[in-house]
Amino acid sequence: MKRQAALLLAFLFLFVLAGCGQTPSQPASDPAGEETVLTDGESPAPENPEASEEAPEAPAEEPDTAVPAGEAVDPQWFSDAAFVGDSVSVMLEQYNASTSALGSPTFLCSVSLSQQNAQSYEAGNERLPEYPKGSGQHPKVENAIAAAGAKKIYLMLGMNCIAGGVDRACTDLVTLVGKIQAQSPDTAILIQSVTPMTADSPRADESLNNTTIQAFNDQMKTICQEKGWYFINVAEAVSDENGFLRSDFSGDKAMGIHFNYNGAAAWAEYLLTHVPQALK
Repeated sequence: MKRQAALLLAFLFLFVLAGCGQTPSQPASDPAGEETVLTDGESPAPENPEASEEAPEAPAEEPDTAVPAGEAVDPQWFSDAAFVGDSVSVMLEQYNASTSALGSPTFLCSVSLSQQNAQSYEAGNERLPEYPKGSGQHPKVENAIAAAGAKKIYLMLGMNCIAGGVDRACTDLVTLVGKIQAQSPDTAILIQSVTPMTADSPRADESLNNTTIQAFNDQMKTICQEKGWYFINVAEAVSDENGFLRSDFSGDKAMGIHFNYNGAAAWAEYLLTHVPQALK
């Protein structure tokens, strides 16, 4: 009887353990000691998900189209270039006529020319540059460039219109370049910075001053990067330590914006040594 009772108790003990999901030889599971078994195609979660995330790639920087200094080119490199400008550029034209410092480019410069009136004047208006020289003809700028067959277009326009608003002056210059490229699609566009005014310029006021000029130049440099045009920072070649047009480069007491021959020589030298490598 005692043996039967012992067997009955043992059987009941085993039955209770089985109901709890355990057997004497199978200890209660320990979650901390479990090993994760992965099925095919699974990968374990990283210990630090944030650390495993790939850092976003930095956006590609726009190429800097401001042309750096380099070895001077031969003056005849400019033989297929056209310079478009106002009365400031007229002095560069006169200087080159007497020295051939820049070889034989086409000059399409006129007093009071701007990116605005270059588009509003009708062909034949005497405010438009004369082309060919001595012909008495005054075609639209884009037509003169196409007729000249120019491949490199240097533009310095803005002094006569930025007082009316920097944004508008930039927009109008972009529009003018678009008209030039429509007729001469294979041309390289080189935007020259507008040069500063002298420290004692009588023309400086709240609308037209070196701060306004610099704002225009900065905006046009950005536009050049966006458009793939070249930016030629002529202003740095003719400015003093305070950013004014050097007094020894200007004989213009009435306005303080025009160059003398010394200033024109410095300008020409800068152009000779600041030619885009891709165009050499």
